Amino acid sequence: MKKKPYLILLLLFIAFNASAQDSLPAKKWLRIGFIYGYSAQNKFIKQEYDYFYESKIFKISNHFMLRNRPNYNLELIIEPSYYRSKHQMLNYWFISHTVENGDELRAKYMKMKDINEYVLNVGLMYRRKLSDKHSLYAYLNSGPMFIDTETERLKKGFAFSDIFALGYNYKINKLSFDIKGTYRHVSNANIQKPNFGYNAYGFEVGTYYEFN
Repeated sequence: MKKKPYLILLLLFIAFNASAQDSLPAKKWLRIGFIYGYSAQNKFIKQEYDYFYESKIFKISNHFMLRNRPNYNLELIIEPSYYRSKHQMLNYWFISHTVENGDELRAKYMKMKDINEYVLNVGLMYRRKLSDKHSLYAYLNSGPMFIDTETERLKKGFAFSDIFALGYNYKINKLSFDIKGTYRHVSNANIQKPNFGYNAYGFEVGTYYEFN
C-alpha cells in the first residue's frame, strides 16, 4: 500500500492547532483511559476471504485539549497499544504456483500464528457535546508499530497502524465511560515486501479519568 494517511493526519493537526487561537478559555487537561477491544477480518463486515486475522486490543489512551467550544472539542490523542493477534492464510492459491518454493511457503503460512503488535498511535478527535454528560465523537489516528511475525501479507518488523473510529462517551464528574466502533488498516508503506497488509473492523470499551 502506497497510501500514507499519517501525512494527511499531520497536516490536519497543524491546521487545527494553528486555528486554536480563537478557542474559548480552557485548561489543557489530560484525560487518561484504559481500553480493551476486539477486531477481526470478515467477522463483522464481509471483506476478503484470503486470510483470517483477529486481535485482542489493550491501550492506554491520553487526550489533550487543542480547542474548546461550547458545542465541540478538538483533542490530541496519544495511544500506546498492544495487539495480541492471530493470523492464518486461507486461500491456497494466494501464493502462485509459479513461485519456486510455493509448497514450502503454503505449508508455513497456512498454519495459525500468534502475532504480537506494539503500536504508538497519534491522532485527532472531534467531539460533539450533546450535554454535560453525553458526547459523540470521531477520530483518525496513525502511527508506527512493530510486528514480530512474518506472514504472506506483511513482513516482520516496522509498519504503520491507521485507525478510524466513531464512539459515544458518558461522563460522571471526572470519570467517563466509552464505547466505539473501529476500522483499522496495517501496512508498511512499501518499505518491505510483502505489503498486502491487514484490515479489521471491531469495537473498543474503556474508562477514563480527567485531570484538570
